[in-house]
Amino acid sequence: MRIKEVGSIFFFFACVTAFETSYLSRSRLILQQKKTSYCSPIASSEWKSDFDDFSDSDDDDDALLFSELFETQTKKVENKDISFSELIETQTKKVENKDISGCRARRFILGEDLILSDFAGSLGFDEVTDWEYYYEGDDGEDRKVVQPNPMSSDQPKRTRQSSGSVVRIFRGEFVGRLGGTLGARGLDRRVLIKEFSGKLALDLAEAELISIGRLQSDMVEGVSDRAKTGTWLKTASSRSVNSNQDDQNVCRLKNELLNSPFLGILGEVNLAELEDEWDFNEFYRAMSVKPPKPGAIWIVYEYAGLTSLQAYCQSPEVRRSKIPPKRGFFGLVAPPLLPDWTKRAAYVKEIMRQSLSSLKFIHEAGISHRSIGRSSLLITSVDQDKAAASSIYATNPSKLVMKLADFGFSGPTEIADYDEDFQKRARVYGLSIQEGAAGEDALNFSQAEDLNALGVVFITLLLTTLSEIGDKNPQSTQPATDEDSIQRLLTDIFDKDMLQFRDYVAAEEMWDNVVDYLDINRGWELLDELCFAREHVKEGNMKTAEDLLNTGFFRFVTTVLY
Repeated sequence: MRIKEVGSIFFFFACVTAFETSYLSRSRLILQQKKTSYCSPIASSEWKSDFDDFSDSDDDDDALLFSELFETQTKKVENKDISFSELIETQTKKVENKDISGCRARRFILGEDLILSDFAGSLGFDEVTDWEYYYEGDDGEDRKVVQPNPMSSDQPKRTRQSSGSVVRIFRGEFVGRLGGTLGARGLDRRVLIKEFSGKLALDLAEAELISIGRLQSDMVEGVSDRAKTGTWLKTASSRSVNSNQDDQNVCRLKNELLNSPFLGILGEVNLAELEDEWDFNEFYRAMSVKPPKPGAIWIVYEYAGLTSLQAYCQSPEVRRSKIPPKRGFFGLVAPPLLPDWTKRAAYVKEIMRQSLSSLKFIHEAGISHRSIGRSSLLITSVDQDKAAASSIYATNPSKLVMKLADFGFSGPTEIADYDEDFQKRARVYGLSIQEGAAGEDALNFSQAEDLNALGVVFITLLLTTLSEIGDKNPQSTQPATDEDSIQRLLTDIFDKDMLQFRDYVAAEEMWDNVVDYLDINRGWELLDELCFAREHVKEGNMKTAEDLLNTGFFRFVTTVLY
């Protein structure tokens, strides 16, 4: 029996998940990112965030390895071999590259416009490869694909390889006149800063700037005539002489981003004039990490906290058990009881609704995310305390804001058909997508990949946050609910039958309420449309994010009391 690896794609996870505490600046929070090889009908992209599985050393040897892997993904374009990153750059020129918000042109001065507060963590990658097993025919061409035993570790369908840190994250805040202007308007002065260093990281930064630039352009185009006519962009480009006017634009942009469905970009830090002035010792004493490397870029994002669904997707009873008791007048006081289950369920439904709305927004803007996972969905609040929305006691949907982040591997849907790996993945689902012949199948399949990823996230969210452990030990072993396990159950074990998966969930007493809730609200129909969106493209009945927002699950109001 032979084994074959077919196709590959990178996935980027740039969201730091952490509790916002004073010791965070001394933590080394490491996230993983995946490059997935698709090779069989049941293979699909997987998303997972892990803080402990790889080293955060600063020698970047592993990061260099992944950069080399990235650069060797080649494709024939006009009879010339070019790297994957060059391919994306070449094809991106074919589409409109909007940036009327000025995020790519604006340069902030460190010390004058903003300062660093602390080091928040590092970002890394996973290479996730799906394998196809087959017997080769006598003629060397015909082959019979075989499905290995899903319980066997000798013939894995998916393998992983981790990298070291590639991108560093800092927290900071605006100061000076800009900081004062923001404070006078009641806007948050805090920002998140990502440092992209090295060929691979710079390619990721470029993709993120292009995609978010387009999203922000669509957002501000309808609210500001000055932005629409290009004044914002011109002012951002000449910030050194028009900083007063640009400060006003930054304030307007931050205000519009408060409830935006994605993590917005405000600009970059002007590092060019600082490269010869870095005091290594002073920077290390302040941040406990090395200063930026030559050629690095620092992108400045709005501050939406540091908590993603990766941290939120846990049993609330387990999270409650980890809260230390407080000392009261009569001794130690246990943490408050959890809110009513129906209130928590309504809150989780709002998380799902806003997450799907975020996907709808970027798809309508012509962007495919390509790396959706729990780590790329930030759960934040309209209030100053961004972590409040991820509390186990949070049940007020009006305070909740969900934001899509990590657009390092996103791109315009118009050029998806130029990606050879995209064509191969589509071929697995019976679609023939030709290079340069962008059509409805290419558009739908690029969106379906995002919908599939979000569907798996939704299942994980429901089975963790709404589970009822009851009298069981909160620390006892629970059924696996990570994305890897959910994908394996849906595809390998239950052969893409959502009803069989429902029966599996119903067999666990801790999920009784979840099953009833989804039964009553037609939730299984929603999950089926999401998780098997790629199959529905070939069938000609795929539902878009907009279609799914109008389904029964989001229209019905639960009337059953548990």
